Amino acid sequence: MSGQGSTSSSWKLWAVIGGLVALPVCLCAFCVISGLGATLLGTVGLVGLIAGEVRPAQEAAEQFLSALRDERWEDAYARCAPSLQRQLGGPEELARRYRGDHRPAEWSFSNWSVEVKNGVRQATLGGTLTTAGGEKFAFSMELRTRTVGSGEVWEVSAFRTD
Repeated sequence: MSGQGSTSSSWKLWAVIGGLVALPVCLCAFCVISGLGATLLGTVGLVGLIAGEVRPAQEAAEQFLSALRDERWEDAYARCAPSLQRQLGGPEELARRYRGDHRPAEWSFSNWSVEVKNGVRQATLGGTLTTAGGEKFAFSMELRTRTVGSGEVWEVSAFRTD
């Protein structure tokens, strides 16, 4: 009988030792996993927030570039901020600069930022543009919001190719 008792207490001793080792390991694993989970969720949330800020500006830039590509000069001109419209003078200047082989055919955005200056949201977008003639350029666009009724409209305030 004493043999069974020592086996029983030996088993209990190993169970206690195993529990003392397993508990901290499990707690550490939980902390690491939950910390990574929180970091991942925070990162996904931040990326979503940034994308939500940039998306309307990028859509306005896409519409402007599409209008140039399709030679809809009046539409492209209408998407410009009043300051850029004054510099251009009219849709004819867009046609002069970007018609034929000079018009954008394809583009991609590789960098962007959105900030608020003096209460106005402004965005800077840049990337690569390929013309209908096959030339590749780096380009940058500046956009800003204008209040229209109860909403905002993004307008192109500068467009440059390098």
